[in-house]
Amino acid sequence: MNSLKTHYVFYYPFNYRQYHFEKFEQLLKQHHFYHFKMDYENDLYGTDVEISHQLLKQFYYPFVEEKLLNDDVSHLHFNRYSKKIQEQGVMVTQFDEIPFTLLSADINLCPFGIGIAAIRIQLEDDIDVNAALSFGHYFRVLQPKIDEELGVTIQYEDFTFENTEELLFKKIAPFLEDFFVDYSAIHKNISKIPFFEDERMYVSAFFHFDENAKIDEFLLYRAGQLNGRDSNGDPYISSTNEEYIKRFIDEHTYQRWAPRFYTITTLQGQIQLTNVDEESMKKYLGSFHSISYYTLLIHYFYKLMLLKLIFEHSELKFSKDKDIVEELIEQITKFASRYYFTEVSVRTEGKEISNYFRKVFRIDGLYHETKETLEELYRIQEDRSADRLNKLIFILTIFSMISGIYGMNLVIEMLGEPIQLSDIVSFTLF
Repeated sequence: MNSLKTHYVFYYPFNYRQYHFEKFEQLLKQHHFYHFKMDYENDLYGTDVEISHQLLKQFYYPFVEEKLLNDDVSHLHFNRYSKKIQEQGVMVTQFDEIPFTLLSADINLCPFGIGIAAIRIQLEDDIDVNAALSFGHYFRVLQPKIDEELGVTIQYEDFTFENTEELLFKKIAPFLEDFFVDYSAIHKNISKIPFFEDERMYVSAFFHFDENAKIDEFLLYRAGQLNGRDSNGDPYISSTNEEYIKRFIDEHTYQRWAPRFYTITTLQGQIQLTNVDEESMKKYLGSFHSISYYTLLIHYFYKLMLLKLIFEHSELKFSKDKDIVEELIEQITKFASRYYFTEVSVRTEGKEISNYFRKVFRIDGLYHETKETLEELYRIQEDRSADRLNKLIFILTIFSMISGIYGMNLVIEMLGEPIQLSDIVSFTLF
C-alpha cells in the first residue's frame, strides 16, 4: 500500500532562560524566523494546503485563544516564530531511499521558559507506507544508540548527517543550543533537558491513501507505533497478540469519522490516516497543520511544564534558600491559575481529542503530583517559619534571663557614687 500524501511534524522540546527572551527574539529575526500572525498568507505547509484562520480562532475558548493565538509578542503568551525552508533531502536506510522536502520550521517560545521547535516535512507523493513509517521512526531519533536506530543517514544541501540532531543544530536552528538552560550545576551527568523522554521527538503525521485502500487495525497499530520495516525489510509490527492490538486501537484511536478517517494518539505521536477523496483530503490536511498543531502544542506544553516543575522540586525541595522555594511556589501557582485548563476547545471533537492527549501524556496524574508538590512546599515554608520563630523566642528568653539577673539580682555597692576607677578594674567579667 502506498501513501499518496505524507506530511510530518516533529516536535523538539527545550528549556530556555526567560530573561534572554528579547535576545532570543532578535537572533530569531536574524535567522529569518518571523513572528507568526494568524492573518498572514504564507506557504509554510507545502502546495495545495489551505488554512482557515477563522475556523482556528473559533475552535478554542477565548481564554485559551488569548494566550495561544495572540499576535502580540509577550513572554506571557505562546510566541510562534516561523521560517519557510522548502529544501530537498533524502533519508537513506538499509532498504529505502526516501526523498523529502523540509517545508518549514517553527520555534515556539512558551511561558515559563518552555520552548518547542517544530519541523515540517513532506515526503515524496505515492510513497510505500513501510518506507513512510520508517522515515518517522528514524527521523524522530536525535542520536541513535541502539541497533534498531543505527545505519541511517540524511543527505541535505550537499551534506550528509549521521543523525537528526546534527541537521537541527547545524542547519535548521544553529543558534538554539546557546539558549538552553544548563543543568550541569545540579548533576554532572544530567541531560540538557531532564524532562525530555528517551531523546526522541514527538511526532504528528498525516497519511492519505487511495479511496480503495483499507485502513485496518494492523495498519492503525503500526502507524501509532511508527513500525516501518524489520531487519529483513518486511513490514514490521511490534506485537503478535491480536487481542492486544485490538485493545490498543480501541483505547487510543479516535474513530468518529471511521472508516474514512482515523486519529491515533500514542506516546510516539498523533497520527492521522484517511482514504477520502482528493477534495476532502485538503480539508483534513489543512486542519492537520492548524487545529491539530495547536491542540498538540498546548497539551505538550502542559506535559513539559508539569515534568519541569516536578523535576525542579525533586532537586530543590531540601534547599535552604528561601527565594528558590518561593520562586517554585510562584511558578506552580501561576501555571495552575493562568494556563492549565482541563478543557481548551469549544468543539466536541476538540474535547474528545484532548482526552486522548491527557491520557497518553498522563497530564492529570502529573498535575496531581504538582499539587502535592505545592502543598509540600507550603509545609516546608511553615516549618521554616516556625523554626525561625522558635529560635527568636529562645534568643529573647536568654536575653531576658540574663538582663533579669543583672537588672534585679546583681547589686554592686562599689558602683555607688563616687565611682572609683580602681574599683572597676578589679571587677571580674561576670
